[in-house]
Amino acid sequence: MAPIQEGLEKPSGKRKCKTKHLSGLCEEGKDVVMYCLQKPNNDVNHRDNAGYTALHEACARGWVDILQTLLEHGANVNCSAQDGTRPVHDAVANDNLKILWLLLSYGADPTLATYSGQTALKLANSDVMKSFLTDHLLDLQGRPDGDPQTAWDFHSSSVLEEKEEISCDLLLDPPGGSDQEEEEEQDSDSLMFEFSEKPLLACYNLQVSVSRGPCNWFLFSDVLKRLKLSSRIFQARFPHFEVTTLPRAEFQHQISLSQVLSPEEIQEYVCPPATPGAVETVELVRYQPELVRLLGSDVAFEAWSS
Repeated sequence: MAPIQEGLEKPSGKRKCKTKHLSGLCEEGKDVVMYCLQKPNNDVNHRDNAGYTALHEACARGWVDILQTLLEHGANVNCSAQDGTRPVHDAVANDNLKILWLLLSYGADPTLATYSGQTALKLANSDVMKSFLTDHLLDLQGRPDGDPQTAWDFHSSSVLEEKEEISCDLLLDPPGGSDQEEEEEQDSDSLMFEFSEKPLLACYNLQVSVSRGPCNWFLFSDVLKRLKLSSRIFQARFPHFEVTTLPRAEFQHQISLSQVLSPEEIQEYVCPPATPGAVETVELVRYQPELVRLLGSDVAFEAWSS
C-alpha cells in the first residue's frame, strides 16, 4: 500500500491531458495552442475531471513555449487540482528547473503544499532542485545571521578590466544625448492651459502602483456624471482609457498630503460621512488629453519665459 499511496500523492508527468479545447495540443505545437486560445469559447483555466488544467500538463511534460503562451493568456499560475497539486509541484516532481523559473517569474508560490502535505521541497529529487528551492525559500523568508550567502561580494572594475583601462572616466559619455536634453528643456519651458465653459473636474496626482510614479487621475464617478454614461457603456466605448481602483484609505492619505487642494476639499474626501455598506475602494480614470477634450475642454501649450 505504501508505494501505491506515495505514487498517488506525488504529481507525475504521465497524466493524459483532457483539458477542453487543449487536449493533445502540445504534440501539435505552439500554433495549435494559439488557435485554441483564440476561439470565442476558450477557457485557459478549464479543468478536467481530476481538476487538472492545461498549465499542469505543460509543466508535467516540460513544454516551455506552451507554458509561456498559457501564462501570457492569463492562466492561473497557482491553480490547484482536486488533490491540491499545483503547477510548481509538477515542475519540481519532473525536475524541470527551467519550468520552475518561469512559474516563479509569474508569481507562483513555492510554499504551497498538496492536500496530502507534499511541498515542492519534499517533491524535489535532484540535489540541484533541492538547492535551488532551499536558497529561494531562504531569500523569501530571510536568511539567519551568520549565513555566508547573506552578503554578496561586489568586485571593483579592476578585476574585469586591464590596468590601462582602470582610470577611464565613466562620465565622458553619460546616458542621454544632447538632443534628448534639448527636448526635455523645451518640455520644461511649456505651460499647459485647459479651457472649458463648464467647471473643471477635480484632478488628483496619485501613485496607484509601486511600479509606476505619480500621475494625474480623475474620479471615475465625476467623469461618468459629466458624460452621463454608465461604467459599462463608458468602458465599452472607450476601452483604451485606463481605469483603476485605489483603496479609499490610501486615496484619502495621498490627497491629505496635497498642497493644492483647499482644506474644504480635503475634508470632503478625507472624512466622508460613514455610511453602512460604503465602497472601500475609489475608481479612477487616468488623465489624458483625449479624455479632457471629451469632457468639453480645450488644451493649449504656451511657451514660458522668465
